[in-house]
Amino acid sequence: MAHSGSDADAFVTHGRRPRSVARASRRLGLAMLGAAGPAVLTAFLVALTRDGTAGPVAWVGEAMATPLVGGEGITWAFHVAAVTGLAGVWIVGFALVVEGYFGVD
Repeated sequence: MAHSGSDADAFVTHGRRPRSVARASRRLGLAMLGAAGPAVLTAFLVALTRDGTAGPVAWVGEAMATPLVGGEGITWAFHVAAVTGLAGVWIVGFALVVEGYFGVD
């Protein structure tokens, strides 16, 4: 005996978990992006105003080569903020996938 829908459709009609997961993921991701955005921009602008900076692209490469644990200075701050922003983008993407898969409005 075949049924006309997927198990995901049945789950959405009987539970609110996908909606809650999508909402919480979206909020967390946007909060991470909101925190990381100004930090990335500030660190980048401070680095550009320093003497001896080879250029923006070279500086970003140098900053991203610093270790996350045990790093120091403006390059470390930029690296941490960039990783936080990237994680925020991934979490917002996860929320969009959950919304699309489960048909959450």
